Amino acid sequence: MTNILKEIDKVRNKIKKGVSNKMMQQKPFAQGMYRFSMFMIDYYSRIKKELGLDYDSFMIVQTVVSHTLYHFGKNKDGSSYLDLEREWEKLLNAGFIEKKYDDKYKSIFRLTISSICLVTGLPKETVRRKVNELDKKNILRISQKNGIVLGKDYTKIFQDFVPKTTLQVSKLVKGWERSGILKSILNFEE
Repeated sequence: MTNILKEIDKVRNKIKKGVSNKMMQQKPFAQGMYRFSMFMIDYYSRIKKELGLDYDSFMIVQTVVSHTLYHFGKNKDGSSYLDLEREWEKLLNAGFIEKKYDDKYKSIFRLTISSICLVTGLPKETVRRKVNELDKKNILRISQKNGIVLGKDYTKIFQDFVPKTTLQVSKLVKGWERSGILKSILNFEE
């Protein structure tokens, strides 16, 4: 976390000195920041309304998803949405009902509460409590053998929430493109 703060300070100092590109000084920056803020507010409210999750619980789920996607990515050059959907389906059917666990996925999962704490910055007891709640909702599964993994009800999130979020990201980027801020963001130098 300290490295991130140092990087942010470096960027701020460059902007103040005029060394960095002119992105932060351009007029559309406020409009681009507004669009991003509205995207984040919408995302946050959709998590609560559509998924019935608080933001910390959602970030814990996203940490498990990210861990899984990282390992999927190690095995493939790239996956389409449909490829991922099939992988999730195979994965969820392979082991989260705790029947026969496919050896193909066994090495993926050794995600622990401590690992999630490290990634999210949340206290250990908070993560433990929320993981237990997510396990009861079948969004995550806790396995002594396999660690914390996605539960069978994660498919509802993937099938409904992900496409809507993709659409919202598309609208955000198109708005940035129309206002000219996207070009500045892509040319931003640290």
